[in-house]
Amino acid sequence: MDWLHAYEDELRVVFEESRRVISAFPEPLNARGLSYLNQFNVFHPDSHKNYICYLLPFWLQDPCGLSPEVARRMSAGNIFLMLYFFLQDDLMDSPEASAAEALPLANLLYVEFLATYLPLFPADSPFWPCFSRYISEWADSVSGEAGSDYFLNDRIRISHKASPLKLSSTAALLLSGQSSSIPEAEEMIHTVLLTLQLLDDYEDWEQDLEDSSYNCLLSLVRSSTGMAAGEPLTESAVKDFIYVAGGLTGYAATAQANQLILEEASLQLPLLVSFHLVLVQNLQQIAAAIEAQKQLLLGGGLDYWLSSHSNLS
Repeated sequence: MDWLHAYEDELRVVFEESRRVISAFPEPLNARGLSYLNQFNVFHPDSHKNYICYLLPFWLQDPCGLSPEVARRMSAGNIFLMLYFFLQDDLMDSPEASAAEALPLANLLYVEFLATYLPLFPADSPFWPCFSRYISEWADSVSGEAGSDYFLNDRIRISHKASPLKLSSTAALLLSGQSSSIPEAEEMIHTVLLTLQLLDDYEDWEQDLEDSSYNCLLSLVRSSTGMAAGEPLTESAVKDFIYVAGGLTGYAATAQANQLILEEASLQLPLLVSFHLVLVQNLQQIAAAIEAQKQLLLGGGLDYWLSSHSNLS
């Protein structure tokens, strides 16, 4: 089954329900909330897509025997929690972000997230200690990122930036009586989240370099080129690593190794694995395209010209 298109109808229901809930917020928070939701609405062509957030409950539906209603509820809960944490990120990362505007909206979204899970798990459920642990992992990761090199030294903390996503897998496994599989599910999600970050960091490296933000690809460039601690990384050095040294090939190999880890897992989550494979293939195709272009240039101007104009008769 396709990991995305098979669930388009379900996602329309989830986003419409999310719109209904946010529309009921007090003014002007409802308008702000709807505008923020639209930035991540999968059906808006220019939106930021966070597929794993919306779709993980549906990927777990068959393996965990979830009802469609529960899967939709958990997907909506993920959206509220995603928006809540993205508002936190905006406040931490952007000097222009307004706490007076963001925090009231964030708290309303957090309450709606809690309303999703409170009916499912009593106070003494193991769900709530997991909830606390995932929030602690997120807090540790985002607070330590500026002073640590996670890609080289502690990669799990890269995944911990999105630790709250694991709430839906933990919830699904608890509801289906598969609590013993929670640790393996956590590791599988860590693996997928790492590859997602690798792809995001390739796409964002220029902005992250300008902003001095942590980036896995930039970390790899520094370590591979033997730069001294504190030495500023330049745009030309990154481009040399990508376009001359073929550095993306090794970067993509990390994602491929993650795919093998997922395929060897005993817990069967085929749609999660299929989604990850798309991420891996994207990185591999980017690396291969750069290497192919380099070979054309090395082959000489005539070969490059002929290739670039192969549609001419």
